[in-house]
Amino acid sequence: MELRIVASIQAKPEHVDAVAQAVKKVVAPSRAEAGNLQYDLHESLETPGTFVFFERWASREVLTEHEATPHFQQLVAELEGKTLGMVITPLRALI
Repeated sequence: MELRIVASIQAKPEHVDAVAQAVKKVVAPSRAEAGNLQYDLHESLETPGTFVFFERWASREVLTEHEATPHFQQLVAELEGKTLGMVITPLRALI
């Protein structure tokens, strides 16, 4: 079953540029993964430093594989101590 993710990351004010660089680096390799259907990155117009990913994956298993990739693990390491918070919301389509 297809799985959708909305992930929101709020950078600490002093780390907005570093977080922006880190999240941008993960987009291309994530889009190239088998089972990735969509991987889009946005920044909030109302809250600068808030980055939002809209993701679609072919299955939960594919998402689990994504989370184990070197580029995703590098992202996690680069965000360490630079964010105020992160909310990851898994979704399923109803229609």
